[in-house]
Amino acid sequence: LFLLIFAFLGPLFSQQKSIKTAVLVINSIKVFEKSQLGNDILVSSQEAALALKKEANLNVKRFEDEELELTKKRKVLTKKEFNQIADDFDKRVQKTRNLYDLKDSQLRSNLESWKKKFIEFSGRVIQPIMANYNAYIVLDSSQIDLFFDNRIDITEQVILELDSLYKSDPKYLELIIEND
Repeated sequence: LFLLIFAFLGPLFSQQKSIKTAVLVINSIKVFEKSQLGNDILVSSQEAALALKKEANLNVKRFEDEELELTKKRKVLTKKEFNQIADDFDKRVQKTRNLYDLKDSQLRSNLESWKKKFIEFSGRVIQPIMANYNAYIVLDSSQIDLFFDNRIDITEQVILELDSLYKSDPKYLELIIEND
């Protein structure tokens, strides 16, 4: 029975190892999310977002305190004086909101830029894998709907090799997230 099973499964296993194709498939989102470098990029982005949130919360508290003081002054100021101060306060609040909207947008842009640099950096690992398979094209299954033989999916191989490369030199994180 064992020999019969081996006779049927043997060609299947050997076929997976010897596949030669001009096209390979990768899921770049999975590579980003499952690799250590991708995770560290996400952590850096989350840390920046948390720092921005803390800063914004301090400003909210400051504005709440100022609004309370403004409310107390309402009784001693003329209507015109109060309206001027209230208008100035509203303008500063709106200006601060706009500033934080801009900073939040910049954080999202930075993350997208870091993802792009990450994908470009992944080429250091993908190119040798392509050469190993004699492949000319790598299609990203996360960008388009593809039907393909799983034997040509190199996603896990890229994750393993990226992790190995990153472990050997952690400076790659700084190279990706610097200047943004």
